[in-house]
Amino acid sequence: MSALTSTKTLVVAVLILTLAVLGLGGAVVAIRLRPEPLPVAAVDREVALWERAVEADPTSDLAHTGLGLALLQAGKTEAAERAFEEAARLNPDNWMARFQLGLLARDTAPDRALKLLREAARKAPQEERAVVLIAEGDLLLERGDAAGAAAAYRRSIVFNPFLFDSHFGLAKALEELGKRRQALAAYREAERFAPNLPEVVEAIERLERTG
Repeated sequence: MSALTSTKTLVVAVLILTLAVLGLGGAVVAIRLRPEPLPVAAVDREVALWERAVEADPTSDLAHTGLGLALLQAGKTEAAERAFEEAARLNPDNWMARFQLGLLARDTAPDRALKLLREAARKAPQEERAVVLIAEGDLLLERGDAAGAAAAYRRSIVFNPFLFDSHFGLAKALEELGKRRQALAAYREAERFAPNLPEVVEAIERLERTG
């Protein structure tokens, strides 16, 4: 995973975590009023907060999702997966839980990962759907399905035309399909959002040389 993709994923996770906190409403307020001290480290503090949210309302899929995201930040992948599984069980429409489960399953169970990502894309609000479709495109490209990847990236661009990863992924998929002119145009579009990125500059130069 590139540094840019890692940063993007972290930003999305933080944003969703914030939205989840807002969604919990009064439960979070009650938790914050508890007198017990929380761990000093920021990550441990987040985990403890979400553990208390789950304790306050074990039926809240938002609480389990928030706990899963906090556990991911703490590097506790297996525990995070269990939290996301519970969130998905509690609420079949919880797209974020399915999205995170799909990401976690990419290396060990790619078929399941693809199914989860597609479910997440169907359930996600339009303003968030692009990120899920990028993940689907990335997985399909890794599996050698350039045509399927290109379709996923194109759908992502429809929902949000301003994401570098959509255009860069589309360019790579098109190049693999042998569609050099279209790939070059997609690389140039990607360059608008990440000027002077070596991977993009090299790809543009390569395609310009070979025509």
